[in-house]
Amino acid sequence: MNSGIYSALSGNIAAMKRLDVLSNNLANVNTPGFKKDRMTFESLLQAAGKAPQAGTTDAPVYSETAFFTDHSRGSVSQTGNTFDLAIDGDGFFVVNTPEGKAYTRQGNFKLDATGKLVTADGYEVSGGGPIVINGSRVDISAKGEILVDGSPVGTLDVVDFPKPYALQKNGNALFVPTDPQAVPQPVQGDPVRQGYLELSNVSAIQEMVQLIETQRFFEMCSKAIKAYDDMAGKAANEVGKI
Repeated sequence: MNSGIYSALSGNIAAMKRLDVLSNNLANVNTPGFKKDRMTFESLLQAAGKAPQAGTTDAPVYSETAFFTDHSRGSVSQTGNTFDLAIDGDGFFVVNTPEGKAYTRQGNFKLDATGKLVTADGYEVSGGGPIVINGSRVDISAKGEILVDGSPVGTLDVVDFPKPYALQKNGNALFVPTDPQAVPQPVQGDPVRQGYLELSNVSAIQEMVQLIETQRFFEMCSKAIKAYDDMAGKAANEVGKI
């Protein structure tokens, strides 16, 4: 394959992947606790300073992509809702799922039909075990201690991992460690804020700008492919006339 066409095609593929990432970020701009994804890509020389050997299909240039999650904190909004909780600083709430423990900063919790504190998707919020709330007044301290009508019923598990985070998304704003043996550590201090909610860290304006830039890059690569194809067709026609 012509090296120019291959380079442009690699750019097209990378642009399509980046468009998928940006579109997903924009779709979650209003999802509490959502962490945006980023993608990096660069062109790499297969053999620096060396041309590909005649008769081979080796491509001299290709695009390498890498994905990562931006764990920067989103803005915090005061809601006044009893079960809206935000973490001030680093850390994650612990959630029990059918696949095991997961971790989230999405604090728009609620009570299920049995009075158990759960996530918006119905997963059990951990406080050393299930947190069951039966009462009228619920107070949650900055340390995560839960009082129902003045009586303690549990303490929220708030933990953190070493940085840079080696976590992978598990859907629904949940994360799990890439290393199953990783052991989170309890967060010290007073990190919990009742009546507040951490919003998505996605900036709609920034994502739209990057979306437009990526679309234009895709169009440029497509035009380059067409130009190389036209050149190849013209060369073939000229050779045929000799």
